[in-house]
Amino acid sequence: MGTMTLPEFKKRTRDQLIAGVVEDIYTTNPIYAYVPWMGFAGSGISVNREAVMGDAQFLAIGGTITAKAPSEVEQVLFEPTTCIGDAEINDLQVAMSGSDINDVVTDEVSSKAKNIGRQIQNGIATGDGSSPNMNSMHSMIDSAQYATGGALDLSMYDALIDLVKSKDGIVDWIQMHGRDLRAYRAMLRTLGGTAPTIDIQFGNKTIKLNEFNGIPIFQNDYLSITETAGGAALTTGVLSSIYAGVWDDGTRKIGSAIIYPQAIPMGISVKNIGAKETMDEDIHRVKAYMNFAIFNKRSIARLTDMTGA
Repeated sequence: MGTMTLPEFKKRTRDQLIAGVVEDIYTTNPIYAYVPWMGFAGSGISVNREAVMGDAQFLAIGGTITAKAPSEVEQVLFEPTTCIGDAEINDLQVAMSGSDINDVVTDEVSSKAKNIGRQIQNGIATGDGSSPNMNSMHSMIDSAQYATGGALDLSMYDALIDLVKSKDGIVDWIQMHGRDLRAYRAMLRTLGGTAPTIDIQFGNKTIKLNEFNGIPIFQNDYLSITETAGGAALTTGVLSSIYAGVWDDGTRKIGSAIIYPQAIPMGISVKNIGAKETMDEDIHRVKAYMNFAIFNKRSIARLTDMTGA
């Protein structure tokens, strides 16, 4: 299975329990309706990034060619991790709920799925990339893709999006904590206007997001507002970062995506483990095999040292 979004996958699955789990995951944050999920075969996705270009030179007539150095690449391996939880449900409760409108099994599995969605979103924002933790925007972004912020000024946004180059200058998204989004709105009000909005389709409804130069701004409260200077650490400080970037288009060369082993549809599984040996309970295991990947260094940028004012 190739690149697909969770809402699109939900339309195609015939397993209603899986469809429900997918919905519970992607409704935790509107950005899930747009981030591509990319299946892979094998143990992960290996990407060659350009590290050093082959050299070239200007040459006079009769000159000697010395530009003979080859290009160099760095190989990066993106591997999945596991986010998992067991819903252990007493059989008497199941029997009693069978005569009511409530389905205790579905409720418990749904709760686990929502938590998995939150764990994944938190991982994308703050994961340190050390197994079994997720990769994150913070852990994978190249330091050359940093712009320095401070008290909010619109020119900072321009500097941020100027760093996103992998899609010929197109930027698909901006993410920021609610604190920074409130500062953005407040600044525009002081200038005599209001924050512009853009309509996007989310599930079966249309929602409005703030935007900057036509780029949707996703509020992501999983992002840290306790960063230290330069985005060096996510705790012990009072600062935050704003991110901008592009999604990958399936080529594994342009942007970011969530990856998963293609043998498991969207990497999401609900398995009935069965009865516990010593208790009158059944175990339903809810899990997602996935990770966050940034295939191109120039596909994401970070504006650090934001004060929220």
